Amino acid sequence: MSKSNTGNSSQLAHLVRRFFASLGQRSPDPSDVVWVKETLLQAEFELWEKMSPPDQRHSIAVAQMARSELPNDVTTMRAGLLHDIGKIGVPSGLITRVAAAISKPLATEDRVNRWSQGKGPLASLGAFMSYPQLGASMLREVGSDDFTVMWATEHHLPSTEWTVERTRAEVLQRADQFAV
Repeated sequence: MSKSNTGNSSQLAHLVRRFFASLGQRSPDPSDVVWVKETLLQAEFELWEKMSPPDQRHSIAVAQMARSELPNDVTTMRAGLLHDIGKIGVPSGLITRVAAAISKPLATEDRVNRWSQGKGPLASLGAFMSYPQLGASMLREVGSDDFTVMWATEHHLPSTEWTVERTRAEVLQRADQFAV
């Protein structure tokens, strides 16, 4: 299997796991929420609290996996907790999320921008697909560190396009792929 097919297969497996995990609305364990509150800045935590329970659980899993590799790196843990924060600014149900996952390989940046500026289902789809940039803007507004802001923007990009510190990004990318 070629490297790109391997990447597509692992991305598909990740999306399937996330899909089934998102069907449950169970809140994160209270002890995990305490850890999140201790890890994030107050304004970051206030944003994080607005995430859906499945997204909160996913963010905790990402941050905890990253913590196992970089145990003293609070920046990496914060980036793991907040990488999907832009989703709070975009109304999206399960259908929009599934459509975004299916459309992503076909959607150029221009196409997503056109969809976002329209009306109806494509506008919702385009807005959802732009959540990384929205998240970065939210994080910048609340005073998050540069790495956390940039990781929110870059976490879906190919590694060749990252501008962030590589070791942290690789740890977070692995964690995001395996965390449910």
